[in-house]
Amino acid sequence: MIMMKVMFLATEENKMHLMHILLNANNYHENGHEVAVVLECGSPKLLVGIADKSIKLPAFEKAMENGIIDHACRACTANFSATEAAEKLGVPLKGGLNGHTDLLEFSSKRFEIISF
Repeated sequence: MIMMKVMFLATEENKMHLMHILLNANNYHENGHEVAVVLECGSPKLLVGIADKSIKLPAFEKAMENGIIDHACRACTANFSATEAAEKLGVPLKGGLNGHTDLLEFSSKRFEIISF
């Protein structure tokens, strides 16, 4: 089997969208691939509901256990008042591109970027 490097990019404030990204990310990880999940655009807003338990998302907990949540966008997380939730959940914040996620960081490491 060829080991792949895959970055899953969550961009929508939609629980089902994030769930499908996390299900796939966990599956890739559990099948031996290098995986990073990034929460960008509207998706960091979901961290508030995950932190206060109003959103039940077992795939998120599994991704945290697997250590595959790379980060949430610092600027977007702040914009949605989700910084405290990210910190509570242990989600790192990065903002290498004017406060936002720098996709070149992943491309230069030969990660395939998947977003849906």
